[in-house]
Amino acid sequence: MLCHTHGVPPSTSIKAVIFDVGGVLTSPLRETFEKIQAGGAVDLSKVGPQFRDTFMVGHDGDLPSHRLERGEISMNDFVATLGEARDAVWTLMHPDSPHSLFSHVTPHDGMHRLVDDARNAGYKTGIVSNIFTEYIPRWDEITNHVGRFDSVVYSCSVGVRKPNRAIFDIALAELDIEAHEALFIDDTPDMVSAARNYGFVSVEVDNHDSAIAEARRILAI
Repeated sequence: MLCHTHGVPPSTSIKAVIFDVGGVLTSPLRETFEKIQAGGAVDLSKVGPQFRDTFMVGHDGDLPSHRLERGEISMNDFVATLGEARDAVWTLMHPDSPHSLFSHVTPHDGMHRLVDDARNAGYKTGIVSNIFTEYIPRWDEITNHVGRFDSVVYSCSVGVRKPNRAIFDIALAELDIEAHEALFIDDTPDMVSAARNYGFVSVEVDNHDSAIAEARRILAI
């Protein structure tokens, strides 16, 4: 299955669309991983599983990666905790690295068209993204959020990360809506499941085209 939807059929109860950034408003992360791997800059067979297990797990805990995304430690502090994996993770993630994952992702045109079409149709738009302080400039560049989003919630700015309910509550308060009035779009299954459990209508992005089509169906745009 290329796209998973959780929630209700098309409904006028939806008032806002909330987007993740990496892997949703950007090109697929797995494609970027593969390009970096093909270039020989880092061995993703060793780093990839660690990346997934630490950044994409379904809780908000005390892992160094979680503290990084909550803005409690810097990227340099995080890298220093990694022992033998330090150099490989620096290459993959540090903003000073020419092979940094998030420096190589690009905006996904179709998803950005969805943002603009949703706004033109009268929906509020928001962002809820787990990201670290050093990448805020890159995230701002990718989202071009000024005038396009009514709420922008970065984990490192608010001190809480997905899937913690508190980060969703911040976005809901800023958008002045209830959870059942929001469509949430994310590429990580644990985050989508958490949002569904909180009452959101949600679309999981396995494939951008399928996810966009499903979001448009729900929003009737």
